[in-house]
Amino acid sequence: MTDPGAALDPARVQRILAAFGPASDHLQVAVVDVAGDRIAVSAAHDGLLSGDGPGAGHGLVLDIQCAGGLVGHVLATGSAIGDPTVVAALDALAAGLGELAEADYRALRSELAQARLAQRSFVSLRGPVVPGYDLASHYEAAREIGGDFFELFHVQRRRRPIGVVIADVTGKGIGAGMLMAFARPVIHAALDHSPGPAEALERTNRILVDEIRSGLFITAIAGVLDVTTGRLRIANAGHEPPLLVPGDDGPIDAIEGGGVLLGAFRSLGAPELDIRLRPGDSLVLYTDGVTDAIGPSGERFGEPRLLTTIEAARRGSAHDIVDALRDAVAEFRGTVPPADDVTIVVIGRQRP
Repeated sequence: MTDPGAALDPARVQRILAAFGPASDHLQVAVVDVAGDRIAVSAAHDGLLSGDGPGAGHGLVLDIQCAGGLVGHVLATGSAIGDPTVVAALDALAAGLGELAEADYRALRSELAQARLAQRSFVSLRGPVVPGYDLASHYEAAREIGGDFFELFHVQRRRRPIGVVIADVTGKGIGAGMLMAFARPVIHAALDHSPGPAEALERTNRILVDEIRSGLFITAIAGVLDVTTGRLRIANAGHEPPLLVPGDDGPIDAIEGGGVLLGAFRSLGAPELDIRLRPGDSLVLYTDGVTDAIGPSGERFGEPRLLTTIEAARRGSAHDIVDALRDAVAEFRGTVPPADDVTIVVIGRQRP
C-alpha cells in the first residue's frame, strides 16, 4: 500500500516554513516524519532537531495526520511559543499540512489505481486454448503496481508454437512496473523474430543495456513450445529454475542452467535448454515471491514447501497445481502483507 507519509513533499513544506524564517530569533519550526527525520526547517540551522526523538527538548510538538494515521510532527521552540496566537497558528500549520498530504495521497492513490488497471490489461492473465495442453497461471502484485510479468501466446511462425515468458523486475513499485511495461513487448517481439529463446533474451538484453539506466534488472525465462511434439526450448536469465513434474510419478526435476539477469551485462551467456513434455508431464514456473513469502513468525515459505505442495497436487491438472500453490502461499502468509509479487505459471500436457 502507498505510504501516506510520502505525501509530505519536502520542497513544498520548506516553502511553507520559509514564512517563519524572519522570526527565527523568537521561533524555530521544523517538520519531521514519524521516525524523527527532518523534512524541512524554518531556520538555516537544524539545532532544533537534536535529541532522541520528535519531542526531545522541544517546547511544542503537534501531530500531522493523514488518511487516518500519523505521518509526521510540527516541532517548535523559542520564546514565541508562549503566545496563544502563535500556538494557534502552529496548530493550523499542522492541520493544513495534513490536509495537503491527504489531498496528494488521495490523488496518488487514484493515479495508481488507474495504472494498476492499465497494467492488468496488458498482463495476459489467461493463456491461449491449445488442444492437448492445459495452461494455467496466477498473478498477485505486492503493491498497486507490480514488477512481475508473464505471457503465454502463439509465436508468429509456422505451426504456431507457444511462446512462454515469465519474468521478475528487481525491486517493486512504480519503477519496477515501468520497466516491466517496457520489457514485456520487447521480449514478445524478440521471441517472434528470433531463431530461439536464447537469442531472444540476448536481443532483449542488448536493448535494456543500451536504453535503460534505471539501476533495475530483470530475471526471465523465455521458451518456445512445439505443441505437436511437446518439445520445449527454454533459456534462463537469472531466474528460478523451472520444475519438471513427470506424469509417471517420477521425482520432480529442477531444470538447471542459465545466464546472468537481463540488463546487467552486455552478454547473458544463457544456454538453450531442451525439454520434452510427455503426456501427463507438467512444467512449473514461478517467481521468487512464492518461495520468499513470509509467514507471521518471519519464516520463508521456501523450496521444501514449494515441492511438497506440488507433490500433493501433481496428479491434478495445471489449474489444480496453480490453485494449490496459490492457496498454500496465502495460508502460510496469513495476515502478513505480501513482500513481493507472486506469479505462478504451469504448462501441462494432457494424457491421451
